[in-house]
Amino acid sequence: MKIYTIEQKMGGTGSIHDIASDLMDRDIKFPAGSGYAVVIASYYGGKGYTTHKTAEATIEQSNRMSLYSHSIIDAEGNQYGVNYDRLERV
Repeated sequence: MKIYTIEQKMGGTGSIHDIASDLMDRDIKFPAGSGYAVVIASYYGGKGYTTHKTAEATIEQSNRMSLYSHSIIDAEGNQYGVNYDRLERV
């Protein structure tokens, strides 16, 4: 299992759309074989992410979450965007 930590941001900075919390660090746990995570904005609370083994599954989840602020990251913290049926590194 790989863990990527999104470090806590300073209080009163950024916006509600940020995936970084102003309350604590957020640990994203990538089980073996998982390559991507769809992480919702910290504003929504809860676990706040799902992990996926394939780009296709990641894109499907991102599309389901289209009404919520979210980001796609990999286990190294690189961010991705959806371009039709492909993930592209931002």
